[in-house]
Amino acid sequence: MTDLPTAASASDPDRISQPEFDRLAHAVTERFAPHLNAAEVAVRDAEKGLTEAQEALAAAEYAAANKSYRSDPLVFMRATVSEDLDALARKSTPKKVRASFRYLLDRATELAEGELAGHRNDLEAARQERIAGVGACRQAEQVAIDELEAARAMAQRVHDAERAALDGLELLREKMGSTGG
Repeated sequence: MTDLPTAASASDPDRISQPEFDRLAHAVTERFAPHLNAAEVAVRDAEKGLTEAQEALAAAEYAAANKSYRSDPLVFMRATVSEDLDALARKSTPKKVRASFRYLLDRATELAEGELAGHRNDLEAARQERIAGVGACRQAEQVAIDELEAARAMAQRVHDAERAALDGLELLREKMGSTGG
């Protein structure tokens, strides 16, 4: 931390020497350098985040546009089980009833398994859409845009703070004059 000189210069107590002024200018530069660098890093990180969000959005839009239709096999399985139950009701001999029941039992079990798997798949697809779907990617892109704007505004405020310190240093030079040497 650099303080203003408390002792007056040897030649004139109301004037600041050029070496002292140069030392103060160097101190201002040194004290602001880490903050300016950190602000630049924050802006670069925000720019990188925006680029990644835009790439993710493009990939999500491409995936959505190229997603092929897939029919739900459960619709047909439900219809088949219903038809098998109707067929069982029409059987008249014990041998045919038993055979029809075994067949119905197998199809109904497959349907139950398919319903569970379908439910899990639907939940996973909805979760994936919330995480990486087009809507989620658009929202992430907007957040990245907002973060970039905030980072740029913060960097400008850091530069403004440095400018204020440099302006103060210039006022110091004007008011206390430089003695040269």
